[in-house]
Amino acid sequence: MMRLGICAALDVGTTLHARSFLRGVYLSSHLFSNVRRAQHLYFDDGASAEGGRAAAKHFIEASVDAVIGHFASESAAAVVETYAQAGIALILPASTCAALTEDGSTTFRVCASDRVLAKRLLAFAAGEGLLKLALFADPSLHGQRQLQELKNAVSASANLSTVQIVTEPAQADALVFCGRLKASRQFLVENRACGCGLPLFFTDDAASPALVGGLNQTGTVYVVSFPVASDLPEAHPVDLAYQRIYGEPAPVYAIETLAAFSLVDLAARQHRRLLDALRFDEFSTPAGPISFSNGENDHARVSLWVYADKRVHERRLLC
Repeated sequence: MMRLGICAALDVGTTLHARSFLRGVYLSSHLFSNVRRAQHLYFDDGASAEGGRAAAKHFIEASVDAVIGHFASESAAAVVETYAQAGIALILPASTCAALTEDGSTTFRVCASDRVLAKRLLAFAAGEGLLKLALFADPSLHGQRQLQELKNAVSASANLSTVQIVTEPAQADALVFCGRLKASRQFLVENRACGCGLPLFFTDDAASPALVGGLNQTGTVYVVSFPVASDLPEAHPVDLAYQRIYGEPAPVYAIETLAAFSLVDLAARQHRRLLDALRFDEFSTPAGPISFSNGENDHARVSLWVYADKRVHERRLLC
């Protein structure tokens, strides 16, 4: 029997995305036969490095075949090498830190990395004429690495890009905040409260209605994140199943979770080791086609969310 380690911050008090992850796990166990037959071992890593190390110890002692999760970059970064040494596949639905696939030879990322997100954000900003960006971040590893990837992308394209990083908001055309959902909402609230009317950019973890919920004035808010089910034709069947159970469309992170479990289900059907199948095969998943080059999904897609007046008035893929 296949054994699967399932790991994230599982308390919605820690992150609202825990609900999407757990619902994705539950639905996967109904949709994918190899997942349904597998033994599931859960661990709440609290989105921390210490929690990640405790989870890895638990899963390695249990001899799991694969781990799905470690949503937070902090917890994932603490254990990618440990899983590689143990020969255990680590499938990341939503951890974006680019170094994770560089440090872990058995790590496979479903979503786009923060490096890809940074390039898409800068390209969109340039296209909108927002050429001077002031950058901010929370202290999380996710926020700090995303901030650095933005700086690196601007430096690397200095001769080609018209986007500049400025230090003062008064000099900026837009503000960019990199970090977790709670910190992103706080940044939005505080800036609007003090009269800042500039467009605000946020990154993937902020892709939730909770970012703007209850706010009378949001101004222009962009979130560069991952697609939801309605953005992807391949996701429509699982989205219908999700809606039948939960009465609402599948949100961001649910699709990435379903895709991760779909990979396990499809790889388990191959007449080769799970790791070899993940390294060399291409899979048709609810997030679209997935194949990996050095642990990165060759087909990872990025979505732009635009909020104004308490509602999403636009969302489109940034190819």
